[in-house]
Amino acid sequence: YMYMLGYVLVLVGFVFFANGMTLLGKTGGKEVGMLNGGVAVLILIAAFTGAGLGPEGAASTTLISVFALIYVIAFGVFTLGHDGKGLGWYCLFATIVFLWYASYFFGVGAMELGMFNIAWGVLTLVAFLVLAQGKALGTLLAYLFIAESFVTLLIPGMNLLLKGTFF
Repeated sequence: YMYMLGYVLVLVGFVFFANGMTLLGKTGGKEVGMLNGGVAVLILIAAFTGAGLGPEGAASTTLISVFALIYVIAFGVFTLGHDGKGLGWYCLFATIVFLWYASYFFGVGAMELGMFNIAWGVLTLVAFLVLAQGKALGTLLAYLFIAESFVTLLIPGMNLLLKGTFF
């Protein structure tokens, strides 16, 4: 179960990094859109392998699915030319979900997961402001994507895969 979570975190880290680079104008949207779509499919498959593991498995499936749906919509924005406003509003909902999960994780003493969810909540709130509200925070959003790709995703994901712990 924890190894599958590590796998998902690493894949999501790739997407965060690539999306950040795209927002900075370093890559084209179509290839990053394909990455978003591919990772959405892979993490949904991974998420449903844990769905039968009781409440914790169902909770992780839900959390992973929130990310996967963001990537499906981002696929449409990057590759099909959608304006991103729908993605922005979805990000507002995701912010609420991430803050709810953070509260839960803090309550059960899973401080790392609580902090990760706070970080993802900040990122999705800024994405909402950029995409749905038209605020000029794209560069901030790009750097949040890049920083979080390492701190909340790649490093803990690789550690889970190799050591079975976040840090």
